[in-house]
Formats: sequence, structure tokens, C-alpha cells
Amino acid sequence: MTYSLLLLMCVSLICLLYFTYNPYKNYGGIFKTITSLLFIFICISGYIENNANFTYFIFILLGLIFSLFGDIFLISARKNKNTMSKNFIYGLLSFSFAHMFFSIGFIAIGGFNIYTIIFTILVSVISLFVLKSINILDFKVMFKYVVFYAIVISFMFSQSLNLYFTNKSNLGILIVTIGALLFVVSDLILAFNYFYKKPPKFLGALNLLVYYLAQILISLSVLYV
Repeated sequence: MTYSLLLLMCVSLICLLYFTYNPYKNYGGIFKTITSLLFIFICISGYIENNANFTYFIFILLGLIFSLFGDIFLISARKNKNTMSKNFIYGLLSFSFAHMFFSIGFIAIGGFNIYTIIFTILVSVISLFVLKSINILDFKVMFKYVVFYAIVISFMFSQSLNLYFTNKSNLGILIVTIGALLFVVSDLILAFNYFYKKPPKFLGALNLLVYYLAQILISLSVLYV
């Protein structure tokens, strides 16, 4: 069942990528919502099939649900330029909650290490310094929100690394760590897509591809953990 849902999600993602470059009515938004719903169903199916760690499952599921909310807000931000700032902030907050839940899920099965805090500070400072030093990116009043989000996602990624180094032999842990890394990469691409005045057209598709690969891996990890 889980792999059938995975196949269906891949088909939906292909349709989403197609309508990203060939806009027709609101099909792009429809397929984005469907694709996002499917990674939630993959998570639930993985838990049912594997009878996985319940605590891990619940927090990953909550993270995926808030990711869905974030997707919906970002769709609205794209559609209505008058409310773009407000919807983008709501989307950013939704994804922040998603990463908090992911992090709690990782801590539930891998524990917490003080080095995670140190690495979080290191990753977030370097990421923000690089983004701020790129002159073509215009964050305007959004930068304070970007700073908050960068810290939250850096903690999530750092916690996934801590999880990996304490459970190297588990396939599910490797999958979720790669997923967390891809999530960071997708958000870096998203920064260019939103804050660069004339982003290349391929960035939109690349962002969607990397983002959904990240969500596939995170949701699929429930099947193996």
C-alpha cells in the first residue's frame, strides 16, 4: 500500500511540474495540494504496515500536516501579490512548526546532544551570512522571519545528524537524514525563487522536485524506523 501511494505521489508530482510551466486554470495548485496530501498518507500507511514507534510516527505526521498548511499558504502567496507578504509569513511559520515537530520526533528516538545546539548555531549563522551577502536577494522586511526560520530548520537538520550518528545501522535513519538535508537545500532554492527579482524559470521546478523528494524520504522513514 505504501509503495502504491509513493507511485501515485510521483505521478502527481510529474503533473505538478508540468502545470508549473504550462499554467492551466488552477491545476498547479490542485496537484500541489494532492501531492502534499499524499506524503501524509504515505506516513500513515508506513506506520500501519510497520507498526512503527508511535511517538516518532505522531510527531512526523504532525510535521507533515503543518508542511501541508505551509504549502497552502505559499500557493496563496503566489496567487495574490497584494497579500503575498502575509501569506508568505504564515507559510514560513507553518513550516517552522513542521520542523519543530520533526525535531521532537528525532529526539524521541535518538535523544538530545549538546553538540546539536553548537552545530545549529554554526549552520544557521553560515546560511544567513551567505544569503545576506548575495546582493541580488532582496529580503526587505522579511529578513527577521528568515532568521527565525533558519534557526529552526538548522536545528532540525542538526538533530537529524545526531540521530544518524547514534543509529548508523538503521535504514530509516539514513533516509530521514537525507530527507532533512534535501529540505535545507529546497529552502535555499526557495529563497532565490522568492527574493530574487527575476529568478530563472527552472528554479521553480527544481525547488518542487527537491522539496517533495525530502518529504517523500521523511514520510517513508516511518516504514523503516
